[in-house]
Amino acid sequence: MHSKYSTEPTVSFVVPALNAEATLGACLDAILAARNAAMRKEVLLIDNGSTDRTVEIALDRGVTVVSAPGVTVAALRNLGATVAEGEIVAFVDADCVIAPDWLEKALVHFRDPAVGAVGSPTHAPSGATWVQRTWALHRHRRNRRGHVEWLPTENLLIRKTTCREIGGFNEALVTCEDVDLCYRLAATHKILNDPDVRSIHLGEAPTLTAFFRKESWRGTGNIAGFRSHRFRPQELPSVLLPVYHAACAVSLVGTLGYWLATGRALLVAAVALLLVGPSLLFALGTAVRAGQIRFLPSLIIIYGTYAAARSVAIIPSIPFTRRSANQRA
Repeated sequence: MHSKYSTEPTVSFVVPALNAEATLGACLDAILAARNAAMRKEVLLIDNGSTDRTVEIALDRGVTVVSAPGVTVAALRNLGATVAEGEIVAFVDADCVIAPDWLEKALVHFRDPAVGAVGSPTHAPSGATWVQRTWALHRHRRNRRGHVEWLPTENLLIRKTTCREIGGFNEALVTCEDVDLCYRLAATHKILNDPDVRSIHLGEAPTLTAFFRKESWRGTGNIAGFRSHRFRPQELPSVLLPVYHAACAVSLVGTLGYWLATGRALLVAAVALLLVGPSLLFALGTAVRAGQIRFLPSLIIIYGTYAAARSVAIIPSIPFTRRSANQRA
């Protein structure tokens, strides 16, 4: 292992996977081809019990495979960080493809000992659908270099010592484990967002139905995440929006009955406006900030779907809100 940390850090890539044969080859090829300057890297596939060619694809490329079936994605990442030899642990999801200069752009930031983690939001794939392009616009609305409070772990580098100091990921969380980790990390270290640390997410939801299902699943981890770390004021919208949207939806159903009984549509229109109001405001803000007014209609649809999905997530009896944490792609 290299001893000159500032110039020659060892990087351990940790790739959690479950039945990822469709994208894993591209993911690993990009990692293996990533340019690096006088440093050693290792690549670890932490397999969650795949039944397809996932393990074979990794072994064919000389990648070390560690088996851990039936656990959460947080546990997969913790296991990878534990067995990793590197000073820097690079978390890359099995459906993500990093840029050739990914390592060069990211590692320079670790020369600052106060920096604990580096990354950025992922990009939509080439030939992206309108859903993927619109959601990417949302994700990148504030994607500029600077310190942030959290970054997604599908594209994140973190000091191994820092990860160990904060206790790693909360393995009890089915989702939102990345937000929880970063909030705890930000209490003692800087988290740096750098748009040049680019990665393409091949598994971003391509259709509105897939987007709804993914966001309803993601939303199930909000409350558990709050219990794992100290509540942050900026998290309040993610709690209030689903409750507000659900209340408006129920009210709208009630006013429809009133409309049918009386023929008066004004109350229905008022409640409908309250229901879509937040989506309209968020969409307008994103479109103006990004200078992409033409995306306003699709942003309204995406934000409305997001609000509906997160509302559904607070109803635990709905089956697809209990999706496996290892099927997030």
